[in-house]
Amino acid sequence: MKRLIPILAFLAIVGFISQAEAAPTDTCGMSVTVSVTASVSVTDEPLAFGSVNAGASGVSTSGCTVTNDGSAYSYYKLKITDKPATWTVEETAGSVDWNKFRLLALFTSTASPGTGVFDTADDIVLASGETTASSTAYAITAEGSSVKGYDCTKTAVRKLWFRFDAPSGTDLTTQQWITVTVYAYQT
Repeated sequence: MKRLIPILAFLAIVGFISQAEAAPTDTCGMSVTVSVTASVSVTDEPLAFGSVNAGASGVSTSGCTVTNDGSAYSYYKLKITDKPATWTVEETAGSVDWNKFRLLALFTSTASPGTGVFDTADDIVLASGETTASSTAYAITAEGSSVKGYDCTKTAVRKLWFRFDAPSGTDLTTQQWITVTVYAYQT
């Protein structure tokens, strides 16, 4: 009889397992992480302003093309990352002094925007930090979001124009280079 109990217990377990395997449906849980990237490509540069008189403003002769080449909706931030060593960046509205310059940026569909289209309240590119494009920053408020530097779908193309406010005077009278970095961030 003692040998019969383990055999009966084994048969009961096997029978229980057989019944569990006979279920008509079952589920399978899993986890997944989707990887998306924010990436940007800037072409049609270097841009040129030509010769700008001291204390005057000029708009780039063309806009550069900014393309979302990542796999996520992106928005852009701009920052001046290189400039002539003796110049400083004017980051506020008002006059531009000796060896100081101001740079403004605008995402727009307007070809060759005039200097007055840029807004010193919203469009100044900083060297001290990144500024995020929005419905008003680096934008003409009345234009639709499809030309602005935010909510850019994959492969979306935007045109980015610049205005240069020249120093009131400078000891640098040869061609100078300014670099603006465009950062793409995932929304």
